[in-house]
Amino acid sequence: MPSTLPLARHYYEARREVLAAAGTQATPWYRITPDERAVAVAEAAIILEAVRRANDKPALLLDLVADEFATGDQPHVVQV
Repeated sequence: MPSTLPLARHYYEARREVLAAAGTQATPWYRITPDERAVAVAEAAIILEAVRRANDKPALLLDLVADEFATGDQPHVVQV
């Protein structure tokens, strides 16, 4: 897995800007505590996992469809 530190920093700063637009001030990245930085890095890892899962789902569905056609199964069509 790639380093999550750059993603954590960009995510944290983007979050800080959104909060500032809503009137809430947050500490700049370069001033956060080691514990706050660890939370941001953990959140970045969660974001990467969510993106991986979102990308895997369509691929899984396409594989299922491809497998069905590869085995020669025809879709069942009901005429009304």
